Order: sequence, then structure tokens, then C-alpha cells
Amino acid sequence: MEEQNLYQNVKKKICRMIYEDIYQDGDLIPPERKLSEELGVSRVTVRKALKLLEEEHIIERIQGSGTRIALQYGAREGNMDIITLVAPAQNAFFSRFIDAFQTTAEEKDSLVLFKQKPGNMSLEKCLYQIYEKDLRNVVLWLEDMELTSEALRKLRGLGMNIVLFDTTFKSAYADAVCVDNSDAVKRLYQVLTDKGCSKIGFVGWDEKRVRSVRIREQEFCRLAPEAPVCRMSWDYRNRLDEMSMEEVEEKVQGLSGCDGIIYSVAELGIPFERKAKEKGIVHRSAMIDVLPGAEQLGITAMEQDFQGMSEKIFDCLKRQNQGGSAWKAGVYQVKGKL
Repeated sequence: MEEQNLYQNVKKKICRMIYEDIYQDGDLIPPERKLSEELGVSRVTVRKALKLLEEEHIIERIQGSGTRIALQYGAREGNMDIITLVAPAQNAFFSRFIDAFQTTAEEKDSLVLFKQKPGNMSLEKCLYQIYEKDLRNVVLWLEDMELTSEALRKLRGLGMNIVLFDTTFKSAYADAVCVDNSDAVKRLYQVLTDKGCSKIGFVGWDEKRVRSVRIREQEFCRLAPEAPVCRMSWDYRNRLDEMSMEEVEEKVQGLSGCDGIIYSVAELGIPFERKAKEKGIVHRSAMIDVLPGAEQLGITAMEQDFQGMSEKIFDCLKRQNQGGSAWKAGVYQVKGKL
């Protein structure tokens, strides 16, 4: 057991050096003798660690040249016994998504581990900690967290399977699954025009780093280029109880000439519509996502198909775990339900 721990530790040290760019893809690494001196272990231990790395397609031995880093970015043979979900627990829809996700996991005989999105720790460091625990399947709900393509490339090359949730982030190293944002806005816009609305406004967040925020507003502006657009501060995200009602009232008054309003998210739709009712402002309204109170306020809602997205996520992970398959990363958009 002690010997096994030694060569596993050597393997992990080499992987960390790859992740930290000490060794880069294609680099020749030092010979066994030098590695054993640098790491303070025997050559036998180094040899066993390199054998593991070769089996995992992280290194390649070249006759007469040495050993080089040779990361593989396609599918690898693996299992889906454990899935790690990294997500913002404060998100209003987290509980509904994880309910659907765990239901799908149970059907697939997988265990779900949840990791709250990191606070002071960088996302890249958080993901590498997961990798070091030998957890190879990760579903990542990015929200406003930043993750570089280079970090995705290295994690993929080291053997981590990744699916990004609720984003259209396109990468060669991870699949992405999300609601079809453009379709949702188009269908809600059609609902309001079918009800006779001729001047429709839009309310969304001001945080353009979040792709769903950006795409929903862009689609609305494509449909109604001259229509008014109202943006609320992203700082209120997950802190709706602190939202200034005076600010909401001001924004509502600014949209008073509209006979229809589309809300990018339900978190904005509910307080805005309550304030509009209080002020006697009459219009039709529609929003993406469902929260309690929508029906009483007469809001047409587009519900995300969390079950459908969960099944698509597992399908993506399955293909990433099928060694030898011609896996290519893709973006999969699931239509919502009116």
C-alpha cells in the first residue's frame, strides 16, 4: 500500500506540473533517473507512475527519443459511477434542476456529488482539486464564473469529462447543454403579439458575461429593434429581497407605454409585475422560467425542461466515456415548455 501511494503521488505530481504548464503538451519530460532524483523516489516508483500515465494516454514513450507529454482530447474508456456537479446553490432554479438531475442519475445508477461554486478559490483550482480526487465526470453550471479554454483543454487532456450547463459556451473540450434561449424569446414574443400587443418591452440583467442573459436580449432586439430595453443590476442576482422597490418602480414607469413585456428571467418578472399591478399599469407579460406567483399575476411562462436537459447531460457524459468513439464536443439546446 505504501509503494502504491508513492507511485500514485508521483503520477499526481507530474499531472500537476502539466496543469501548471511546467510541462506542456508535446514536451519531452526528464528521464527516469533524473525524475527519481528530483522527486526523491526510486526509479522503480517513477517507472510505475509513468506506466499509469501512459495507460491513461497522458504520456507517450518514443523509442530512441524519450517520453513526451501526449494529451488525448477524444473519448476515453471510463465509467459514470460518480458525477460531480459544480453549481451555484443560491440560484432560484437550483433545487428544481438537481431534483431532475438526481432522478436521472438514479435511473443511470450514478451517484451525484455536489460542490458549491467556489468563493475565494478560482474555478480552475476548484476543478483541479476535483480531478486530484480521481473524480472524472463533472457537470459545471458556470453562471458568471470565468473558465478559460486553456483550462478546459488541460483538464480534458488529463482525462476529465466535462459538460457545461446553462450556457452556449462552445469549446472543443467540453459539451454544453442549455435551454434554447432564442427559441424561448421568439415563442414568448409570438404569444404576446397573438394577444394583440403592438409595443413590447424587455426587462433583463445588465451582466453580459452570462451568455443566456446576452442571447435573450439579442434575440429580443432582433425581433423588435426599436423597442425599449430595461436592465437591472446583476448585483441583485440571488439577493432579490434586497432589490430596491424604488428602482423597480422607476423602471416600471419607464415601460408604462408598452402593452406587453418580456422578462428575461422570472426573478425579475415577479417583482416587476407586482409593482405594475400596484401602480395600476395594465399590460400583458411573459417570462422565461417559472416561480410561485406567476399564475396569479397572469404571466405567461416558459418553463425550462430540466428533465430533458439532465438526460442530455448524461448522454454527453456517456459518449465522452466511450473509449474509441469519434466524440466531438457539441452545444445542445433543449426547447422549453409554455
